[in-house]
Amino acid sequence: MNFTKFIGTSVLSVALVLAAGISCLAKNSESVTFAHNVVVNGTTLPAGHYTLQWDGHGTEATVVFSQHRKVVLSTDGSIWSRKGNYRDMKAVNTDGAAEGANVYGAGAVVYNTDSDGTMSLVEIHLAASNKILVFNR
Repeated sequence: MNFTKFIGTSVLSVALVLAAGISCLAKNSESVTFAHNVVVNGTTLPAGHYTLQWDGHGTEATVVFSQHRKVVLSTDGSIWSRKGNYRDMKAVNTDGAAEGANVYGAGAVVYNTDSDGTMSLVEIHLAASNKILVFNR
């Protein structure tokens, strides 16, 4: 009887550890919707909804953009920290112009508009976080 109880407790413990590991992985993902085509490190992403996942060591990261569980782009980026959290959802151009609340699914999307109208992704400020994903630098 003690052996059965031991096995049951062990299985429950392993399940809890796995569940904790999965929830930790979920913290390195975010959803974002681009209202316009956006260039990320030289690759154009069409306007639409994306899931971002990143993995990194220190400030360097590999960032994966996916749609419908299919990888669209895997690219290098950096992870920066700042004081405070991003709570408002706003799109911001590097000239400081905001496009309004609730346009993008991340805390803030910062892009640079080139003379030909091409929008290059510079940063994604993660919602309710002090983390920033930085590109094109």
